[in-house]
Amino acid sequence: MTWAGFSHARKEEPELGSCNAFLAEARKWADQKYREGRNNDTVFGRWYPMNWQPWCDMFVSYCAEETGNAAAVGKFAYCPSHVEFFKNRGQWYGPRSAVKAGDVVFFHTGDGIAYHVGIVLADAEPGASVRTVEGNTSSGNAGSQNNGDGVYYRTRPRSMILGFGRPAFTSTAGGTTGTPSGGSRWTVKRGQTLGAIAALCGTTVAALLALNPGVKDADQINEGQELNIPATAKPTPGETSKPTEPDKAKPDAARVSIDGQEYGPGAYGPHITALGKALVDKGFGRHYKEGPGPRWSEADRLAYAEYQRSLGYTGTDADGIPGPASLHKLLTPAPAKPKPAPVNPAPAKPDQPQPAKPATPPEKDRPSPTDPMGEGLWTMEKNADGSITFRPVRPASKKEAARAELVRAVPEAVTAA
Repeated sequence: MTWAGFSHARKEEPELGSCNAFLAEARKWADQKYREGRNNDTVFGRWYPMNWQPWCDMFVSYCAEETGNAAAVGKFAYCPSHVEFFKNRGQWYGPRSAVKAGDVVFFHTGDGIAYHVGIVLADAEPGASVRTVEGNTSSGNAGSQNNGDGVYYRTRPRSMILGFGRPAFTSTAGGTTGTPSGGSRWTVKRGQTLGAIAALCGTTVAALLALNPGVKDADQINEGQELNIPATAKPTPGETSKPTEPDKAKPDAARVSIDGQEYGPGAYGPHITALGKALVDKGFGRHYKEGPGPRWSEADRLAYAEYQRSLGYTGTDADGIPGPASLHKLLTPAPAKPKPAPVNPAPAKPDQPQPAKPATPPEKDRPSPTDPMGEGLWTMEKNADGSITFRPVRPASKKEAARAELVRAVPEAVTAA
């Protein structure tokens, strides 16, 4: 059936901005048995505008826009981002919580990532099945649950549900889950407790719990969470309580645990700071106005999503919630470059052999005292009988020794015959 086949006329329309108006708009499309055209061609995709795409969240956003509830419900086409919208406002409830008509319900397949969304039609006790109206689903379990062909009424088991967002509808007409008439809102700051907020606002913890049924434990509230406060409360301007150690929040379905450490909304610790610093070091720090710090923030998610996209991930694999592969790649230091092998120095030149010092001649080889110059000089004397006798002499000087060189002879006296 085409767009022209639907009428916008309503009789006794609920007040804009109310939960009833939101529900009436959603029921209208299911009652008219709206079906999509070829290739996901829908009214909601053309309005968003993002036609020919999966359109379950565009259906929810359209119903909010048409009934004056866009500010309370948000405008989204991507379910994980819509989940963060409610979490950042403190309007997120776990999968086993009691639910109210007008809650926005998110579904998953067990991986903690929202992949489909619908609108709760009736209140339900904790753990009970939930009646919904959903776009882009099938009439039964046989077809695709998140990429079907139309708008249908469904009843869902809790095993499929990731959690619920509870819009703060501005009008109380016909009942509302928003702020009571005349009241105002308080955004929880880091380290604040419910008791500290009560003291700052001049009210009591009991009064705050009564106005905020989603707060089940006075010791468990989160930074960024929005609380209803009484109209008579007078918040002290500019005051905040002293920071305290963060509360141990209950496990959240959108949080993941990797190597014993939690990452995602509500996670806290030095490992979150280390993750943020690693993202900054790799060039993904533009989302941080301050920090990074030890508490998981929207800046961490945006920076991590950008990092995931840089690795080639898309869709739900790039939702900003760490996965083991990308996290290990981020935190594992790059292998160190091998140091160049030291250049072996040239072998030292062997010491040049020094000429051996001449050995001291043995005592017997030394010149005798009678021949101190070692020349072995002799003199020749002619005897009376005409013979010649050679005798050793001690030259008086070198000059005399030179003259005697000519008459050097055997080393013992010789008599000529």
